[in-house]
Amino acid sequence: MIPAELRTERLVLDQLDERDVDDVTAYCQDPLFERYLTTPWPYHRDDAQFFIERIVPEGWEQDREFTWAIRAGDGRPVLGVIGWRRPLADVGFWLGAPHRGNGYMTEAVAAVADWVFAFDVPVIRWECVVGNVASAAVARAAGFRYTGEAPAEVVGRDGRRPASWHGELPAGMPRHPKPGWPI
Repeated sequence: MIPAELRTERLVLDQLDERDVDDVTAYCQDPLFERYLTTPWPYHRDDAQFFIERIVPEGWEQDREFTWAIRAGDGRPVLGVIGWRRPLADVGFWLGAPHRGNGYMTEAVAAVADWVFAFDVPVIRWECVVGNVASAAVARAAGFRYTGEAPAEVVGRDGRRPASWHGELPAGMPRHPKPGWPI
């Protein structure tokens, strides 16, 4: 698939490129990434280059995983990353620490959900390691309903499937916060 550019009121979701390597490397030094994400740890510049130059383009080319840079406008620096994986029908995301707390990720999730649902996908799934309150808050704000705690679908960097919170957003479901979240 040809990479799609998405726009919201405040954001541009476009492709990562070589200008983003240093920012991605810096953001991925956050200790929260070690605790909650599957990114390599410690995270090196080579990891960012491999992700940007190989993983992201191959995901689009193979119609398997669609990843966007989140920016506060055309040509602006990357704030974070969001992606949707076809095999698990799930959305994953992270935002650099300086950009958290502004509602950017909820806005980006809504844009990606609209794009995914245009392909007649019936449901988008989400998961995070238990305790990742920020990720759960985004999913809740984006209208996902909490479906429980279970082992992760996505294997961690250590090969295990940690206890995770799960949610889903069915196509057509109103996008307002639902009750029942563990936060």
